Amino acid sequence: MSRLAMVTYSVALMLMLGWLLQAGQSIVLPVLVGIIAVYILTTAAEALVRVPVLGLLPRRWRRLLVLLAFTFAVLVLAGFITSNAAAISGAIPGYAENFDKLQDKLINMLGVHELPSWANLGERLLDLVDATTLMPAALATISNGGTVIVGAALYAVFILAELDNLPNKTRHAMGDPERAEHALEMARKINEKIGGYLAAKTLVNVILAFVSYGILLLLGIEQAAFWAILIGLLNYIPYIGSIIAVVFPVTMSLVQFASFGHTALALVTLMVPQIAVGYYIEPKFLGRSVNLSPFTVLLSLAIWTALWGMMGAILAVPLTAMVMIILAEIPNARFIAVMMSESGDL
Repeated sequence: MSRLAMVTYSVALMLMLGWLLQAGQSIVLPVLVGIIAVYILTTAAEALVRVPVLGLLPRRWRRLLVLLAFTFAVLVLAGFITSNAAAISGAIPGYAENFDKLQDKLINMLGVHELPSWANLGERLLDLVDATTLMPAALATISNGGTVIVGAALYAVFILAELDNLPNKTRHAMGDPERAEHALEMARKINEKIGGYLAAKTLVNVILAFVSYGILLLLGIEQAAFWAILIGLLNYIPYIGSIIAVVFPVTMSLVQFASFGHTALALVTLMVPQIAVGYYIEPKFLGRSVNLSPFTVLLSLAIWTALWGMMGAILAVPLTAMVMIILAEIPNARFIAVMMSESGDL
């Protein structure tokens, strides 16, 4: 087969896979989230070995305990986000006077003393963010995410129940012991890379959320816990997630205090920990755990976001790392994995 034909067939296969992933989102996405959740849960369950009393439990019970704790935490978090989104949406109309102050300050800064077309700026902004537009969007996002998480939790339960028997099933299914061990070794590589990455990333995001919460409290920004959690969650999205996360509380500072100085202070103080995380803490904790080049990360972020929206953006790095590891084990596709990697060393 010529190289041109191989490239053509590969492109056609990728397009078909993309269509299937988008069309089958309601089925495929919960399964993939469940598999990735298993990586996190097994890593956390192994970490419980060092905890007194809990470390004495059988491996299966430790995994079940971690799964229950994870599910409970997600449900509590979803309820907290919903209630705070409602509170923020209800409080926005109360800042109508601040909108007018901001409008006057901006007009004075521009040196314009009469601008009739801006007279209803505050009302228009309030119309854009009132409860009838903000809350349905927030609730729809939370509802969709909740549906995926509930489905993923169910899949994770059954995967965990069969996890200990998976090596024997793989050996019997393949027949050839060498091929079976090769497949199990690939699964171990994925488990090591993805589990380690997600565990370290979660720890970094929790630290970032606590630091941001302290800054938000010192600045007096309302709903500080909500914004801090949002910053921690959005930091799962590489590169742009942290920037998007800071925009929301900074905007809240502008609306709440009607002060450009306070807003600038909020922007600077919130960006400092983001920069520290991006340029020092994450490289130190995560290192080259997934070995993906920055270009690959950005491209995967665009592709997975186009396919699955916010959930795809959050899962972009672990999913792409899984694809790279699988491609590295296929001789004809290994060069793609090499190009995807950061250093070219697989």
